[in-house]
Amino acid sequence: MISAAFSRGTDWISMDVKGHAGFAELGKDPVCAGASVLAMTVAQCVDAMDQTGKLQKKPTLRLQNGRVTVTAKPKKEYFSEALHVFYVGQTGFDLLAAAYPDYIVFKAIGKE
Repeated sequence: MISAAFSRGTDWISMDVKGHAGFAELGKDPVCAGASVLAMTVAQCVDAMDQTGKLQKKPTLRLQNGRVTVTAKPKKEYFSEALHVFYVGQTGFDLLAAAYPDYIVFKAIGKE
Protein backbone atom coordinates (compact mmCIF):
# COMPACT_ATOMS: atom_id res chain seq x y z
CA MET A 1 0.00 0.00 0.00
CA ILE A 2 1.22 3.48 -0.87
CA SER A 3 0.56 6.34 1.52
CA ALA A 4 0.66 9.84 0.04
CA ALA A 5 0.13 12.81 2.37
CA PHE A 6 0.27 16.52 1.58
CA SER A 7 0.31 19.22 4.27
CA ARG A 8 1.14 22.87 4.77
CA GLY A 9 1.77 25.49 7.40
CA THR A 10 1.84 29.25 7.16
CA ASP A 11 5.23 29.27 5.42
CA TRP A 12 5.94 25.67 4.34
CA ILE A 13 4.44 22.92 2.16
CA SER A 14 5.19 19.21 2.34
CA MET A 15 4.59 15.89 0.59
CA ASP A 16 5.39 12.46 2.02
CA VAL A 17 4.95 9.35 -0.13
CA LYS A 18 5.91 5.91 1.15
CA GLY A 19 5.38 2.25 0.54
CA HIS A 20 4.79 -0.01 -2.43
CA ALA A 21 1.41 -0.57 -4.03
CA GLY A 22 1.62 -4.34 -4.33
CA PHE A 23 -0.51 -4.25 -7.50
CA ALA A 24 2.14 -6.17 -9.43
CA GLU A 25 5.70 -7.39 -8.86
CA LEU A 26 8.39 -4.81 -8.10
CA GLY A 27 9.68 -3.18 -11.24
CA LYS A 28 6.50 -3.95 -13.15
CA ASP A 29 3.90 -2.22 -10.99
CA PRO A 30 2.04 0.54 -12.89
CA VAL A 31 0.58 1.99 -9.68
CA CYS A 32 4.05 2.38 -8.17
CA ALA A 33 5.31 3.82 -11.44
CA GLY A 34 2.54 6.42 -11.48
CA ALA A 35 3.17 7.36 -7.85
CA SER A 36 6.91 7.60 -8.50
CA VAL A 37 6.45 9.91 -11.47
CA LEU A 38 4.13 12.19 -9.50
CA ALA A 39 6.43 12.33 -6.47
CA MET A 40 9.56 12.90 -8.54
CA THR A 41 7.83 15.64 -10.53
CA VAL A 42 7.03 17.57 -7.35
CA ALA A 43 10.60 17.02 -6.12
CA GLN A 44 12.09 18.23 -9.41
CA CYS A 45 9.88 21.34 -9.49
CA VAL A 46 10.81 22.21 -5.91
CA ASP A 47 14.48 21.72 -6.73
CA ALA A 48 14.08 24.06 -9.73
CA MET A 49 12.47 26.66 -7.46
CA ASP A 50 15.47 26.34 -5.14
CA GLN A 51 17.92 26.71 -8.04
CA THR A 52 16.21 29.94 -9.12
CA GLY A 53 16.25 31.49 -5.63
CA LYS A 54 12.55 31.20 -4.85
CA LEU A 55 12.93 29.40 -1.52
CA GLN A 56 13.88 30.80 1.89
CA LYS A 57 16.19 27.85 2.51
CA LYS A 58 17.25 24.56 0.95
CA PRO A 59 14.28 22.22 0.59
CA THR A 60 14.12 18.80 2.18
CA LEU A 61 14.41 16.31 -0.68
CA ARG A 62 14.57 12.72 0.52
CA LEU A 63 14.46 10.36 -2.42
CA GLN A 64 14.76 6.72 -1.41
CA ASN A 65 13.45 3.42 -2.69
CA GLY A 66 9.88 3.32 -1.40
CA ARG A 67 9.88 6.82 0.09
CA VAL A 68 9.91 10.41 -1.16
CA THR A 69 9.66 13.36 1.19
CA VAL A 70 9.67 16.95 -0.08
CA THR A 71 9.32 20.03 2.12
CA ALA A 72 9.65 23.56 0.79
CA LYS A 73 9.72 26.91 2.54
CA PRO A 74 9.19 29.37 -0.32
CA LYS A 75 9.82 33.07 -0.13
CA LYS A 76 6.57 34.92 0.52
CA GLU A 77 6.25 36.20 -3.06
CA TYR A 78 6.62 32.64 -4.42
CA PHE A 79 4.35 30.82 -1.97
CA SER A 80 1.47 30.60 -4.47
CA GLU A 81 3.77 29.16 -7.12
CA ALA A 82 5.08 26.52 -4.72
CA LEU A 83 1.57 25.72 -3.53
CA HIS A 84 0.54 25.21 -7.14
CA VAL A 85 3.37 22.69 -7.63
CA PHE A 86 2.16 20.66 -4.66
CA TYR A 87 -1.50 20.95 -5.73
CA VAL A 88 -0.67 19.53 -9.15
CA GLY A 89 1.05 16.55 -7.50
CA GLN A 90 -1.82 16.23 -5.07
CA THR A 91 -4.35 16.17 -7.91
CA GLY A 92 -2.40 13.38 -9.59
CA PHE A 93 -2.37 11.32 -6.39
CA ASP A 94 -6.09 11.95 -5.93
CA LEU A 95 -6.74 10.57 -9.42
CA LEU A 96 -4.43 7.60 -8.86
CA ALA A 97 -6.07 6.80 -5.51
CA ALA A 98 -9.53 7.00 -7.10
CA ALA A 99 -8.48 4.56 -9.83
CA TYR A 100 -6.68 2.17 -7.42
CA PRO A 101 -8.34 2.63 -4.01
CA ASP A 102 -7.06 -0.71 -2.67
CA TYR A 103 -3.46 0.31 -3.30
CA ILE A 104 -3.18 3.98 -2.27
CA VAL A 105 -4.14 5.94 0.85
CA PHE A 106 -4.23 9.66 0.07
CA LYS A 107 -4.47 12.72 2.35
CA ALA A 108 -4.85 16.16 0.82
CA ILE A 109 -3.77 19.52 2.18
CA GLY A 110 -6.31 20.53 4.79
CA LYS A 111 -7.47 16.94 5.32
CA GLU A 112 -4.67 15.93 7.72
